[in-house]
Amino acid sequence: MNITRLIPALLACAAFQAASAATPPTTADLANMQGFRQAYQAMVTLPSWVMTAHATSVPVSDLSIGGKPYLLGHMCRQHNCAAEQLEVVFAKDHSAAWGLLSIKRNGPLKQDFLGAPDAEMQKILLKAYQDNNPAD
Repeated sequence: MNITRLIPALLACAAFQAASAATPPTTADLANMQGFRQAYQAMVTLPSWVMTAHATSVPVSDLSIGGKPYLLGHMCRQHNCAAEQLEVVFAKDHSAAWGLLSIKRNGPLKQDFLGAPDAEMQKILLKAYQDNNPAD
């Protein structure tokens, strides 16, 4: 084999490997890498009291939206209700649920909608939070 033909092929392979090594990982790659995986899972994991519904809660109330029946409820983290609360709307036909998780710890109030509520449902959840926290 002619060495002058082999050298360009080897250089091309080396250039390809260098370019591949310089390509940054994808977001999904990072989310699954040791170290990043723990931070990612902490970001997307709800507090355990929310996941298990092991919370202080009140009886639900009936709600009608567009002629459809719903149930509105409120619960909070045991022994820390002022800091961690969840407003929940359940469709009475069991088809869906939406929530507003409110957490206030050493700083401003952080609120996250759960279940992708539309604008009308967001207003209902925010009003429920205000009704349960009139001083805020």
